[in-house]
Amino acid sequence: MSAPTRQLGKLSIGGMPTTRAQTQRGASVPYETEPRSDSESEEETSSSDEEVPSQPIARVVRGSTNIPYDLGGLSPAARGRVMHGLKGEFVVDRCCATRRGFDFDVADHGRVGLNDGSLACSCRDFGQTNLACRHIYWLVDQLHRGFYPGLPPQAVRMSETGETQFFSRIAEMLGDKIEEIAKKRSWPYFPGVTSPADSSTGGPESMSRPQKARDILSAFSKSAMPDEFRPDLVETINQPRTPEQCVVQGDFEATMFRLAVHDENVYSGLRKVMPSGARADIFFDKIQTRIRILFAEFDRYRETGAVRPDGTALEIPVVVEELKRRLDQIQRNILARSPHGSIGAAEALIHLLREVSTRNYDAFEDADWDRPVPAGEQEEERNLYLQLIDQSGHTDSFFVLDCLEILPDFVVRQWTPQLAAIFNAIHANGASLSYLRKLQALKAGVSGHKRPAAGLPGTDRKRTK
Repeated sequence: MSAPTRQLGKLSIGGMPTTRAQTQRGASVPYETEPRSDSESEEETSSSDEEVPSQPIARVVRGSTNIPYDLGGLSPAARGRVMHGLKGEFVVDRCCATRRGFDFDVADHGRVGLNDGSLACSCRDFGQTNLACRHIYWLVDQLHRGFYPGLPPQAVRMSETGETQFFSRIAEMLGDKIEEIAKKRSWPYFPGVTSPADSSTGGPESMSRPQKARDILSAFSKSAMPDEFRPDLVETINQPRTPEQCVVQGDFEATMFRLAVHDENVYSGLRKVMPSGARADIFFDKIQTRIRILFAEFDRYRETGAVRPDGTALEIPVVVEELKRRLDQIQRNILARSPHGSIGAAEALIHLLREVSTRNYDAFEDADWDRPVPAGEQEEERNLYLQLIDQSGHTDSFFVLDCLEILPDFVVRQWTPQLAAIFNAIHANGASLSYLRKLQALKAGVSGHKRPAAGLPGTDRKRTK
């Protein structure tokens, strides 16, 4: 009888509905097309639920688009990568125009770039060989279907770089067709030369496989953030493991973490039940919960002197530092998880700014406990509002507003009434003219009104440059 752990390697979480539309129409074709056939004697039709067969791969194969590909000129290793790609259930989270072509972010796998007519991928497999990986082959298949709705009279010849005899024309014409293809295939498209997923932002393409696994598994936790989820496991995945070697007796989380890192079937199954959009929503919900808890703990401390279980006294500098850290997390994850999670991020940001705008007072003025006062402490140092909302006008950063500004207008627009109320409160409390202008411009921009160019109402301060 075989060991029960041997079956873990085939663990699959299936039966989930498809989340991306797969269309079969496109532009006019450069060849006469034939009706589709469900079977041909020399072809192998792929199924995403089956493993790559151990026997030799047929010369002509089909993927989910049903386009036949001739693999006759490929090595056995390249044929295997083609089959993995054509059978893959990948999803494009974002595609965007770049200065040299286009980038396609394949959810949880990496970024495929089509630059100056050449294909490259950020995944490890491509980096090791500089030959087309399964993500490139999958994308090439999808782009062929986007351009050519029918079937060619002969199989399309596939190369080890992922290019076909028709690919140069696809690359040349993609600029005119990308928006149409993205819309039909439900790929979020960013038309600018940069996108929120630019590599400088530390987006998903820069995450290691263990980090991705932690992001997925932490989403099942009620409170743990990705960077808090089982940090002890990070050092245990440096060497390859078989499914049997992934088992940690008595530790289900550690076992699943190892399997998610080392077993493609388990990893794919987990991504189906916890896709990128769901993980983004969960992340920002947890952030907002953390912010609410922090304010509640701060109120308890200033009123009664109660410290945290670890002994931390929530003095103003501690709260300011923690809020800025949460704000930094929000900003990094808006960029990394875009286009997902924008609504949750906006809700957390509006809540944070609204809460701070109500705290323009001495936090310890009415305290009835014997608080130790730091030497030389000034009154404004006990005011949370004054420590976070710029008063000087000599800063290039604007608390919360910088984050709100990177969100889509249609998302922030849902909170226009709250922004108006916050603006009135901050205007009454006092803030630097530059901060007020930034907030007013943001409010006017998302509401569709003309952005202000003159002085703010109710102030005679000069306009800053």
